[in-house]
Amino acid sequence: LCHGHKVWGALLSGHKVRGDVTPMHLWPALSGAGITPRDRTLIARKVAAVRTFRPKKSVRTFRIMSSDRVPGVKTIAGAPVTQKVSAEAEAGASRLQRLIAMQRRATEKQQAHAEMLDMNRILHQKSASSTHASADKMVPSSGLLAQVRGELDARIDGQEAAKDVVARALRRQALGLSDAERPSRMLFSGPSGVGKTEMAMACCEALLGSCVPDRNFKRFNLSEFSHPSKFNRLTGGDPNYVGYKEGGELTNFIRQAEERRQKKRQGVPLHTSCVVLFDEVDRAAEGLLTFLMNFLDSGQLADGKGETVDATKALILLTTNVGREAIIDSGELTPVLPASTSGVTAHRALMMRIRSEVLREVCDGRWENLGRLGTIVPFGALELRGRRLIVERQLNNVGKRLQR
Repeated sequence: LCHGHKVWGALLSGHKVRGDVTPMHLWPALSGAGITPRDRTLIARKVAAVRTFRPKKSVRTFRIMSSDRVPGVKTIAGAPVTQKVSAEAEAGASRLQRLIAMQRRATEKQQAHAEMLDMNRILHQKSASSTHASADKMVPSSGLLAQVRGELDARIDGQEAAKDVVARALRRQALGLSDAERPSRMLFSGPSGVGKTEMAMACCEALLGSCVPDRNFKRFNLSEFSHPSKFNRLTGGDPNYVGYKEGGELTNFIRQAEERRQKKRQGVPLHTSCVVLFDEVDRAAEGLLTFLMNFLDSGQLADGKGETVDATKALILLTTNVGREAIIDSGELTPVLPASTSGVTAHRALMMRIRSEVLREVCDGRWENLGRLGTIVPFGALELRGRRLIVERQLNNVGKRLQR
């Protein structure tokens, strides 16, 4: 009876009993224990379920090899994969590297050839349209001032006093007499439409032989920087902001121009790398000159990545309408002669008045910003002769377009 209860419990609990024991052998042992026909039916079903049970086979999972464990590729931690690469795979990788290197060299050669053709085309057009010598050629110091002044006269009508000041500043830049630790800076002050922006383009052509936008000449319309949040366009966004690794418009332009100057490519003289024009500086948001203080003082400017560009060989020009009342009240501007005491006194009084207005309207009342603007060049209102020359020049340009 005890054996019958043990076997019954084993069957009901699902444990395996002795292999020679069958349900037919169990009925006599269990009959004396008061097993009813219903219990027999349950026991039979239990035994049948135990005998027909088949355990599920374990499903083997496959893991796709990640990119950091591919043979021949370094892991995320930086350690190389220890698995050896076959000779065929190693030969294929070496061949691919050689093809990539050949393609890179061919691309660089094509870019250099395209830049050379572009510069030759510009120089050829300049030599065909003007009889003046190119500024990148070696010119004696005695004729350099006359050459620069001739370049300015060819593009600017009137403004004799302004052209004298600018020509002397450009001569110092070309001869290397300016301060080598900071860029040359000039502020053009005067009414609108008197040739301030055109003077900046003439300076670029006189120093570099040509004026090519976004290559050796860059103009920033500061009316677009009417909010301090726009200042990052010059240097690039701060770290952790989208696009901060791309750099800014000003820093990228200075870096590329300086690289061309250092490589001594054709058409880029050693004394000047580029010309940067900040147009309408009085329309910018307050704090722009403070933002560019180090750039105007020492020619150093850091981009969003923290890399510093060198602009000591650049010519920085600024234009403003501040001081136009003082210039208009003074009448026609004439070159100041050292022997003319009255002329010197009037010129000093005019410059003092312009400086005070620039200090208040442009420099936000900060004297350190005024000192970093460099030479202030006043531009007077156009007289009748200058207006007539401008009209004649425009008519000549229209005639040339009609002849094409």
